[in-house]
Amino acid sequence: MAQKKPPYVLAPSLIAPILDAIKKASVPPNFTTDFLQTKLGFKTSSANAMIPLLKKLGFLTQDGIPTENYKKYRHSIHGPSTLAAAIRAAYKELFLANEYANQLSRGEVEEIVKTMTGAKEDSRVVAAIAATFDELCKLADFETEPYTAEPQPEVIAVKSEEKTPMIPPQVPAFHGKKLNLSYTINLNLPATTDIEVFNAIFKSLKEHLLHD
Repeated sequence: MAQKKPPYVLAPSLIAPILDAIKKASVPPNFTTDFLQTKLGFKTSSANAMIPLLKKLGFLTQDGIPTENYKKYRHSIHGPSTLAAAIRAAYKELFLANEYANQLSRGEVEEIVKTMTGAKEDSRVVAAIAATFDELCKLADFETEPYTAEPQPEVIAVKSEEKTPMIPPQVPAFHGKKLNLSYTINLNLPATTDIEVFNAIFKSLKEHLLHD
């Protein structure tokens, strides 16, 4: 039983310039024939076939809205590997028939397509499929893994039910060392031989200066 035909355009020479223009232009909200003609500058009717091809590649939704793959393709570094992944998906049957289909010549691809579709030897469509596939593969990087954005770690905010007031730490004077003071008392004793006078002086010292 013949399989469904792989995607193709009848003017494969337009593939490279249109994809290059996509990289340079801003991403439209909807990729239409008007955008293709006025913004990208491709006014020929044969260029319109690029829109169904972009949908087959997964660069546009069925409504013509650019996908994440469309945006990743515009990246100068990740674009070729993104296109390679899109080709593998769009031409899955070719890669099932030959794991290294992207390295085959156009003639070899045509033979696989003929077997898949049951087309005639001189089929114009078979030649267009092989040419489209070849032109796409020239722009793709099948060696590098397609870019996948790493998931960002989830940040969980923890709320505290109780708020404890901040109390500044007590800083001990002199870095925690105990302060010791010493006193020097000079007494001028009266010239007397009365012992009671001395007793009264020292008693007063004890009561007023030497208490704890």
